[in-house]
Amino acid sequence: MTRNVLLVHGTWCNGDNWGDFATELKRRGYTVHAPTLRHHGAPDKSDARTNARKVGKVGLLDYVADLSELVKTMDTPPIVVGHSIGALLAQLLAARVRTAGLVLLGPAPSAGMWNAYPTMFRLWARYLPQWLAGRPMYPVPWKAWTTLICNTTPQDIQESYYATLCAESGTAYRQMSLWFFDPARTARVDFDAVNAPVLVVTGSEDKCTVPRIGKVTSRKYGMRGTYVELAGSDHMMTVGAFLPRTLAAFDNWAHCNEITPVGRT
Repeated sequence: MTRNVLLVHGTWCNGDNWGDFATELKRRGYTVHAPTLRHHGAPDKSDARTNARKVGKVGLLDYVADLSELVKTMDTPPIVVGHSIGALLAQLLAARVRTAGLVLLGPAPSAGMWNAYPTMFRLWARYLPQWLAGRPMYPVPWKAWTTLICNTTPQDIQESYYATLCAESGTAYRQMSLWFFDPARTARVDFDAVNAPVLVVTGSEDKCTVPRIGKVTSRKYGMRGTYVELAGSDHMMTVGAFLPRTLAAFDNWAHCNEITPVGRT
């Protein structure tokens, strides 16, 4: 039986950013799907200006609809892995389609969660005009990138990753961050509708989506939730020195829940 894994990238990113994380899952025998979300893409591989003009009005459920269509093409329900806002999308998806498991890496907050922690406010408040107007959010300035997102990541990775970033949707962020102004509560997750086991991994030094959000998210899933906090890691636990520890947490969780590829333990 095929064991599919669907990787959902985060803000300003694209499917190729999964890099070694995706490679390692393939090596373990998983069939990996790493799509690039609508109107995203690395500047050197896509029409960045056209994407930026279009992405500002894209909502959270537009992304979820695209991911749902991809899941329909799979022969077995996937393990859905999401990073940052991709982890929120993963939860919204898992409440709508059947999944084998859900892995949330540095998850962004769902509707109803407190999200104005000091470092998060410093990072995200600058985008309030784009959220309100539904305009594109261009990548964060370099200083904020290195001090509030990649704050424990080596400089070479900071630089190479930053070069791949694209514009993000102000509409999606308004729905997530200003959820109390959204009558539809688009960012609200139906936790009871997610029947699969859930792994939440956070970094103790994550200033972008603080560990408290991951802890609260894990508790929402009750006995289905497993929480792992990586001491010393920032938001970028999918690359660099903390990648092996993130994969180890994934491997242990998958083994405990018997959702490894056939023939693997």
